[in-house]
Amino acid sequence: MNEIKFFLLGIISLCFISCQQPPRETSTEDETADSSLTFPQDNVITADTVDIPAGAQDAQPSSNDGVPDSTSFAIREGTHYLTLQWISWDELGEAEIEYLGDNKYSIVGEQRNPDNNDYLKINGTLEPISDKKLIFEGIVESQIEHLNQGEPCLKEGPIIFESTKNREYWRMQDMENCEGGMVVDYVDIYF
Repeated sequence: MNEIKFFLLGIISLCFISCQQPPRETSTEDETADSSLTFPQDNVITADTVDIPAGAQDAQPSSNDGVPDSTSFAIREGTHYLTLQWISWDELGEAEIEYLGDNKYSIVGEQRNPDNNDYLKINGTLEPISDKKLIFEGIVESQIEHLNQGEPCLKEGPIIFESTKNREYWRMQDMENCEGGMVVDYVDIYF
C-alpha cells in the first residue's frame, strides 16, 4: 500500500515540476528546432496554417476584390437535394443555392408529393459558420395533410441547419412540427 502512495506522490511531483517549467523560447533563426516539442500556446491556428484540400480553395467565397475570404466557409453553388421525411426520401426536392457575397448564399427550393398536396418550400439566405453548421434567415413552409390539421406550418429564421454524425446533409435543428407534441420534421439540405 505504501508503495502505491510513493508511486503516486512521485507522479504528482513530476507533474508539478514539469508544469512549473517556463515555455521554451522559439527563435526564427533556429529552423532546425523540432516542431513536435512546442507548447500549446505555440500552436495557434490561423487561416494561414489551416490545410485546405486540393480544389477547395477555388470554391471558397471571395471578397469584392476577388480574393478568397479565408474566414468564411464555402457551400457548393448550384442545385442541391432537399427533403422532408413526410413527403419522401425517394422523390427528392431541389433547391438552388447561389453565392451573394459577404459569406451569404441565397436558397430557393421545394419538394412536392406528386400524389397529394403535401409540400416543403424554402426561401431565404444561408450563412455558413463552419463546414457543418449554417444559419438560415427566411421562411421554411411545409404542408402535410395528416399533420397540423392539414394547415401550412411556417418557420422563420434565424434557424440553424447542422450536419452531425458525418451525414452528407445539413438538418434543420428546429424540428418540432407546428402540430407540437412528439411530431418532428426532418428538413434536410444535401451537400
